[in-house]
Amino acid sequence: MTIQRIAVAAFLLTLAGCDCGTQTRKLFPKIEVLDDLGNARTMVEFGQVQLNFTATRRVRIRNAGSAALTLSKAEFSKALFALGEPLPVVLAVNEEYELPLTFTPNVADQRETGTVTVSTDDPQSPTVQLSLAGTGVTATAVVQPTLLDFGEVYVGEKKELSFSLTNSGSNELPVTSAMFDGTVDPSVTSNLTALVKTLAGGETVIVTVKFEPTAQVALTGALELVLPAGVGNKTIPIRGSGIQAQPKLCFKFDDTTMEQCTDGTTGLSLDVRFGTLCDERVYPADGGLVCELDGGAVPYERSGTMFVRNDGNTPVSYTMSISAGQPSRCDGGASIDFRYANAPLAADGGVQASWNLPTFKLPNAVTDPRDWKTVPVAVTYRARSACKGGDDTDLSTIIWTRQGEPLGTTRRPNTMLATLTGSSVLADPVAFPVTFTGNSPMPQDVSLVTNTGDGPLRLLSAELWQSADGGLTPGVRCADVDAGPCTWFAWVEGPTLPVLLEGTNLPGGRISKKVGRISYGTFNPDGGQYSPPSQEQRVFAVVGTTDPYLPVVTVPIIGRLQ
Repeated sequence: MTIQRIAVAAFLLTLAGCDCGTQTRKLFPKIEVLDDLGNARTMVEFGQVQLNFTATRRVRIRNAGSAALTLSKAEFSKALFALGEPLPVVLAVNEEYELPLTFTPNVADQRETGTVTVSTDDPQSPTVQLSLAGTGVTATAVVQPTLLDFGEVYVGEKKELSFSLTNSGSNELPVTSAMFDGTVDPSVTSNLTALVKTLAGGETVIVTVKFEPTAQVALTGALELVLPAGVGNKTIPIRGSGIQAQPKLCFKFDDTTMEQCTDGTTGLSLDVRFGTLCDERVYPADGGLVCELDGGAVPYERSGTMFVRNDGNTPVSYTMSISAGQPSRCDGGASIDFRYANAPLAADGGVQASWNLPTFKLPNAVTDPRDWKTVPVAVTYRARSACKGGDDTDLSTIIWTRQGEPLGTTRRPNTMLATLTGSSVLADPVAFPVTFTGNSPMPQDVSLVTNTGDGPLRLLSAELWQSADGGLTPGVRCADVDAGPCTWFAWVEGPTLPVLLEGTNLPGGRISKKVGRISYGTFNPDGGQYSPPSQEQRVFAVVGTTDPYLPVVTVPIIGRLQ
């Protein structure tokens, strides 16, 4: 075909596809890849990214054309780079879209480069290619030790543990937070501010944590370190126990349901009062006197049990030194008032007054079933005291001493003391002197003896005596003489005996009753008066009582000049 014919054919084809009578304008999309300032972008820099962690960068794409723009696919030169969201995506005219590109490095300290090719329906730019780059780095948090185990720490004592946080990688490691979780007991403390920093590669931070329990506690919980997402947070479990032996010295009377104990921490002494009991020698069961106070019968003995209890959560060892009292007190007898069921015998077969219990561990192991207490030691008190003048208390003591504690510790209580006291229901006959004065002394009602004790007393007899030699002690019954001081004193009424003087438990109290009426001097019937002698006269009322410790009371009766 000639050149001319080819030209004509081309012209005819042009005419066939043209509406020469109408004017038209085609609409096309137009892609723009921009940076943050609106300039054209050809490069995406991921910078340093933690190894095996996926970083995302978003690329700004705008449709600057006059028709919708379709981003159909994206192809990457390396698998380390990828698309964060699926395509296709359609952008309207003037619409913008942020295309998510990702980088996941798997080799440390190596810079990676590549490209991404995005296909579009922009006739002028059917593909757009961007350069990609990034470096994989490591920031590895290593904690040593991985568990803070304090073990057993005694209440009031303390233990410190240290742990380290090391950035074993090449990248910086920011620690944004370090704190104990909500289950950690407040007795665990530390200054955690040193951890909240950015650690350079290879840098180590060492922190000390203190456990100082104030009560028995089982530690739980953890220390939480907040680290970058690519590294992952660290949790350091915390374990341990606050332990304490809480030994209590206790006593329980057999006739009560209550027991009394030391408090296990500060209280060091236990005061056990058996009260006032009857002495069988003073108030024999078949005797005429009834031992009672406030209208109620009083027993002759009282018993109870003594033991040590451990209310803590760890064992404790102890020994006991027991003193049952002295066998010879005011009554001069050989009886020990306090009897212990496990008291060893003396060489002569009698009961020992004091002895030691060997060291005992309570409990042998914390797995032993509760409650943790010793086999009770039975104690019985029998009143045998004849002491007067306020010294009427029998005494027994138990000293508890802690054993085997570490040197330098002051674990309380180191010692505890139990003091057991009791007393006898005793009468206390006291002479009640009689004195006549004046030129005409009138006869007097006389009691002769008062009872200041808490036990009852009977006055059995009362006779007037005078001194045999003018002294201050009776020597001759007035009934047997007809001269001397006896001639000036006489019973006008009585004596009326026996008389019962009940006991009193009031401080300073005394019981007295009239036993008769005595006159002094020579009676003048005409004047109805008594005339005393010209000098002082003295006789004595010798009163017999039921008190075995003071069966006779001598009472002075004195007639004085005006």
